[in-house]
Amino acid sequence: MSARIPAIDWLRGLAVVLMIQAHGFDSWLTPAAKTGAGYAVIRHLSGLPSRLFLLLAGVSVAIRWEAQLAKGGTDLRRPVAIRGLQIVGLAYLFRFQEHALAGFRGDWTNLIRVDILNAIGASLLLVALVATPRHGRPAIVPTLLVAGALVIFGPIVGPAHFPTWLPSALTSYIGGQRPMSWFPLFPWGAWALLGVALGHLWMRQRHRQARCFLLTGTVGLAMTGSVIAVRAIDPQIISYPSELVQQMGPGSFFYRLGLIGALAALSWAVTLRPTERFSPMRQLGQTSLLIYWIHVDICYGYLTRPIQHQLGIPAATVWILALCLLMLGVSWAKTRYWRRRVRA
Repeated sequence: MSARIPAIDWLRGLAVVLMIQAHGFDSWLTPAAKTGAGYAVIRHLSGLPSRLFLLLAGVSVAIRWEAQLAKGGTDLRRPVAIRGLQIVGLAYLFRFQEHALAGFRGDWTNLIRVDILNAIGASLLLVALVATPRHGRPAIVPTLLVAGALVIFGPIVGPAHFPTWLPSALTSYIGGQRPMSWFPLFPWGAWALLGVALGHLWMRQRHRQARCFLLTGTVGLAMTGSVIAVRAIDPQIISYPSELVQQMGPGSFFYRLGLIGALAALSWAVTLRPTERFSPMRQLGQTSLLIYWIHVDICYGYLTRPIQHQLGIPAATVWILALCLLMLGVSWAKTRYWRRRVRA
């Protein structure tokens, strides 16, 4: 049984493109351009890539577990935990690189803030603890229960103030205030856990993949539509103290989960016919970590300083397209290099 689903790589590639546009527009648009309906759409799309990366991290773990279970593997938890620790380590290395490139100026606490790479690594540790298959079967029930708890208590724990005597470098993984805690496990860890459940479903229903992905898309659209309908009836059905807290609430979670379900169905439809042709989205999806590492410095670093906060939406869009093409070239060169190295 192949451990790769083409739609997953395509969906991860889409997350890469959305990530590049989010950072590009954030860095290059003038303050005046960050208003109006056009920017509202941009901001709306910018909320998807981080959630997609976390969910797909869980999906990838489930796919790997299914392949190991089919072979009778038993050492399932340790590799995932090790990978989680590796990504946390890479997150701190990345922040140190950013600090060094800035000439070691600025707030040193940026080195230990919990950003998206930290969240992915911590979420994989949580996945290893909670979602590891038991007795040869996926641990779906505890996985969904813990994911539900993270979503329900997200608006409470996520933005919480912790006692000052506790080290914020650790508590920020659970919850806390920005700029130290951008992606705490409450509620962000729920995305990876839900990804594990989806990954098991998609793998175990591969002989009925069309029905499975169409159902995912249909349920997703129904979920997003339900949130829109409820908000139309009563926008203040749940009162939150701030927009940040609202983004950590169940309504926001299920709204975006529905959108991602629809995008998963789209990714399946796009990759429906097996082909050996080059796919830019799949190519980008196979090197998402490398592209994340490089493009952030391009968007916010010295290379693009002359255009930072200087462009309107049309001009910034052209630059973003150019950056996407550049990252596609980097991605292709990376996979080509490694293929030659492996064959050697």
